[in-house]
Amino acid sequence: MHDEGEEIAIRTRKIMVDVLGLRLNPEDIGDDMSLYSPRIQLDSLSMLQLLLAVEGEFDVQLDDEDVMEADLRTVGDLMQLLRRSIRDKSPEGSA
Repeated sequence: MHDEGEEIAIRTRKIMVDVLGLRLNPEDIGDDMSLYSPRIQLDSLSMLQLLLAVEGEFDVQLDDEDVMEADLRTVGDLMQLLRRSIRDKSPEGSA
């Protein structure tokens, strides 16, 4: 059984592999891996595609300002942004 944060991480890693066409298994993507590393090779277009895909998957809207403030450098940074956005969207998160 996974907690919510772990479930977000698993789903996000699968999205990364699919959307970015990575030749990695989702479980091989660590939180400390750079989004711009030779293994992920994120650029501005693929970042946009990835953000749109996770917005659709988790039914959240990532504000441009939040994305810029998050200073996304690692997979873990992306996970934190998603967890925060999902938490803020949930009814108990906005209480």
